[in-house]
Amino acid sequence: MSILIIGGGIIGLSTAYYLSLNKSPSDLQEIHIIDSSPELFASASGYAGGFLARDWFNVHLEDLGALSFRLHCELAERHGGARKWGYAGSHAYSLSVDDVGVHGSKKKGSSGDWILEGTSRANEVRTNSEFDREENGVRRGDVVNPDGSPAVFTPQTGGTVETIAGPEECAQVEPRELCEFLLGEATRAGVQLHLGTTATNIVKDDEGILCGLKVRSGNSEEVEDIACKKIILTAGAWTPRVFKTLFPNSNITIPIDPLAGHSIAVKSPRYTTPFIDPHKRNIGGKDNWLCYSIYAGPTRHWNFATEAYARLARNGESEIWLGGLNDSKLPLPELATDVKNLIDPKNIEIVRATIVQLTGLAKEGVELHEDDLETVREGLCFRPVSRSGNPIVSKIKESQLGDLKVGDGGVWIASGHGPWGISLSLGTGLVVSELVEGRKPSADLSHLGLR
Repeated sequence: MSILIIGGGIIGLSTAYYLSLNKSPSDLQEIHIIDSSPELFASASGYAGGFLARDWFNVHLEDLGALSFRLHCELAERHGGARKWGYAGSHAYSLSVDDVGVHGSKKKGSSGDWILEGTSRANEVRTNSEFDREENGVRRGDVVNPDGSPAVFTPQTGGTVETIAGPEECAQVEPRELCEFLLGEATRAGVQLHLGTTATNIVKDDEGILCGLKVRSGNSEEVEDIACKKIILTAGAWTPRVFKTLFPNSNITIPIDPLAGHSIAVKSPRYTTPFIDPHKRNIGGKDNWLCYSIYAGPTRHWNFATEAYARLARNGESEIWLGGLNDSKLPLPELATDVKNLIDPKNIEIVRATIVQLTGLAKEGVELHEDDLETVREGLCFRPVSRSGNPIVSKIKESQLGDLKVGDGGVWIASGHGPWGISLSLGTGLVVSELVEGRKPSADLSHLGLR
């Protein structure tokens, strides 16, 4: 009997990757990824910022966060992640302009509410960071500003920069390239990918027990049955829709809402080669490359809490990503590939103006910075935000599935990661694979159930 994963974003791919590691050629249990879009990575998994944190989480998530951060580092070391998907340790800064900014003032984050409140994720950082803030890692060779921050970020009139974390606890990846790696590894191990395929109904045996899934490809009216006893829902912001379709008699709804956010990625003349770690810590590889992130509250130049990442892509190609302009009212489209049609040119203009002010060319005596940046891509993400502020990672109780019995199979859910989907991806994939295989999960999931 097969294992079916519904949703081919980074959570589904991570789950398939870890399931496939234990799959031998003689194993009769096939693994399938089913995605309704004709192509992958059209929303958050392809356009996110790619920031990773070890301990920027509340007490219910700290175990999963630490596990995932370690797995990201180990995967990069094992497979050359620095060169293949831009993995590198990251310094993190808080920018305040005219006393308006963000501060790493909490011992630990309390929840994921900051993204809905329009504040910064930097407010979630611990104050007891292990990073030595007196030596921020950019003064021994990298081009720096007078305040010690990397020159990729342009100094702001009336602005002050505070170092809040270092590469031992933060890192970055290029999300699309990490997804492509996970997909390649999984499919080489025999995982089957079904694009443009919609799950339409559950198949039951004569006793009402789960035994398969009905799927339809593209616009075809023909429906195919795939035999299975185990289904994993990893459809991101589309997970509540999938659940309602497959379990119409359930008395629950999945408490996850879509949150849209525009972003932009650019190239800068002041960031043409990777920064080098002066301490030669070889975090995630032998290249000693470093990334930088900066967080800022609303200022007189932009009216939202923004975050920007000087990050890497394949083979050390450098770029800067900026996001934070969110819209909770933008409706979720039918398919992830429909997202590009919802990109708002006015919002792109806003994020463009913001990244120009944050990283553009400064001229003496002029407060507004000049646009000398080259656009790499413009994006719109729909992130799945759970109403508890924590992702839902658990097996769904049989009593919550309506009139369906699961027998020795089951239905699992892994969604609602909000802005932390990339950071928590590998840890989530590992623990879900362990749950499905009946093993003890490697992280505490006791507060991540479906309530």
